[in-house]
Amino acid sequence: LLGAVVRELREQTEMLLADLKEQTRVTASIEAERARLTTAVGEQTAEKKRLSMLLEAKQRLQADTETEIAAEKQRSQALAARAGSLKELIASLEADKTRKAADQAKAAERKSGDVDQAAPNGAPASTELASLPVPEGNRLTAAAPFSALQGQIALPVTGKIKRRFGADDGNGAVMQGDMVATQSGAIVTAPADGNVLYAGPFRSYGQLLILNAGDGYHVVLAGMSRISVATGQSVLAGEPVGAMGEARVASTSASQNGNATPELYVEFRKDGKPVDPTPWWADRFSGRT
Repeated sequence: LLGAVVRELREQTEMLLADLKEQTRVTASIEAERARLTTAVGEQTAEKKRLSMLLEAKQRLQADTETEIAAEKQRSQALAARAGSLKELIASLEADKTRKAADQAKAAERKSGDVDQAAPNGAPASTELASLPVPEGNRLTAAAPFSALQGQIALPVTGKIKRRFGADDGNGAVMQGDMVATQSGAIVTAPADGNVLYAGPFRSYGQLLILNAGDGYHVVLAGMSRISVATGQSVLAGEPVGAMGEARVASTSASQNGNATPELYVEFRKDGKPVDPTPWWADRFSGRT
């Protein structure tokens, strides 16, 4: 009888030990899961804080950019108001751009000196690295000089050249560019890569866009009802820069000849002087790329 009781007690003990072992395993699993969740919550909190900081930095950058664009636009409009001709406008804009670049270079030099003193071994700060220009080797395509693009440039808008450089403009003067007859609401694209030197109204030109194409070349587009780029912005060939209106809104003069067809005036300049755009136009292109 005693042996049977001992066997029964041994079996119950083994069962209790097995339950205790399982309870210990479950407890350990729960603790591991709790630790994992605590780590995950900590990581999510840190990520949320990082994203909040990035959002705040982006908002500050956007506000600074908008302020800078507004100031640049106001400065450009002031120069345009003082300029008596397109040549004077381009010259004043280029002079202002040169002065601004010189000021920025001096500011960058002073800042670089401060960074060199603060950073170990002269290592640039991460913000300085982020602000560096893209190396030429990393660009998608090499930038070709504007003079090398002869025969390769498409018309900046769908249409046909109605009046060409050197022809009578109908007011006793000579055309200094080409006039392209197009359609209402047509999208206008940049003929070549460049930087927006001016974007806004100017005298009888209406909405005027001037692109600095480099190497002393400037591309002038006038006659749009809307310009979608801002001064200082870089554009690529074929990138939309504006749209035409319902009727012609500008020309090289303030004449009205009753022509309701939207017309885009295109002028190329080299070192401030108008040049014939004809050698640059590609015959196989008729409009947007």
